[in-house]
Amino acid sequence: MLRALLVALAVSPAALAGALQADQSSGRLEFSATQADAKFNGAFKRFRVALEFDPAHPDQGRLDVTVDVASIDTQDPERDEILRGPDFFWAEKYPQAVYHAGRFERAGAGWRAPGELTIRGVKKPVPVTFTIAPAAATGPATMKGSAGLGRLAFGLGQGEWASTEWIGDAVEVRFELKLQPAG
Repeated sequence: MLRALLVALAVSPAALAGALQADQSSGRLEFSATQADAKFNGAFKRFRVALEFDPAHPDQGRLDVTVDVASIDTQDPERDEILRGPDFFWAEKYPQAVYHAGRFERAGAGWRAPGELTIRGVKKPVPVTFTIAPAAATGPATMKGSAGLGRLAFGLGQGEWASTEWIGDAVEVRFELKLQPAG
């Protein structure tokens, strides 16, 4: 914990100056949910992240994430097909999930992005908490974080899936990104 605090405090505006970006080739976007009282994990294989972050001016920051929902992968092809379908993400009609935050706030040793997530045309507030470590002399900046959400608030689960009998409502999202200068 002390190390995380020291890293977070060491982030200087110069170390993170300018726009940064990441995608599936430089990071992971994963989630956990519950099916039949058992936890399962999944990931999105295609996504884009754009970040403008200056710790000296967090109120002027921006985080934009676009996820190709058809790229969902839970290591279960039958479940993935159901999740891509009209009862869940309806990837054919709503091909992207989009997250946007227009500022950041301190949150302990890290940061909080009070942004909004849009899935299936439904926009809801979803705060994201994260830490960010500046780039080393020869490497990228690293951003790690998480968020929690209720799937039913976004219409993820129609018809027989609107119940929490087989699939829980709570979803935990986690990410780890290597950020490079945009350009």
